[in-house]
Amino acid sequence: MIWDYVVRGILIGLIFGVPAGAIGALTIQRTLERGFAAGLLTGAGSSAADLLYSAVGIFGIAIISDFLTAYQKVVQTVGGAFIVVLGISILRKKERAAAVQETKGSLVFCFLSSFGTAVMNPATILSFMVAFTAFEINGDVSVPEGTGLILGILAGTLGWWFLLSGGVSMFRQRITDRIYKWLNRILGSFMMILGIVMIVRNISVK
Repeated sequence: MIWDYVVRGILIGLIFGVPAGAIGALTIQRTLERGFAAGLLTGAGSSAADLLYSAVGIFGIAIISDFLTAYQKVVQTVGGAFIVVLGISILRKKERAAAVQETKGSLVFCFLSSFGTAVMNPATILSFMVAFTAFEINGDVSVPEGTGLILGILAGTLGWWFLLSGGVSMFRQRITDRIYKWLNRILGSFMMILGIVMIVRNISVK
């Protein structure tokens, strides 16, 4: 039944979509700086990338999987460099503005920059393949069942980002500029390290 696949998708999104890594750090930082909407849209960008890769894994979209296989090292190296740049930009933030005027452009950037960062990590598709195996999802999934699975994954991952952004935003007003500065140093350094590791790993692997 389709609803069975929707539920499986939600569980996969909740279990394998834990807000960790560069996107998690970026979501926390943007929520602290700009508020709930910016944080949620940052996470939503990652969910959109998960949506793409889960579709590739479920329906076996050859043109995308072939491209990722052929240019995996290039894609991951560019993604690592982008993460480093984002980390540096966070490190350079000294203090939070008293009030941040959100515009459609800035919110769209939150989404697109996160999507670009997440989609540059083709290893994501491998985690979904592991998840599909764990939940006994084989290649005989019909289009309606696969669509329900993908929508469930989207709902599960978005649920994580909603909880993370909402939780951080609850404490946002209690964080002083001094704490904000140190959090930026921690989160920015974390992102830079992740990006450098991605670059070095791709360069060193023949």
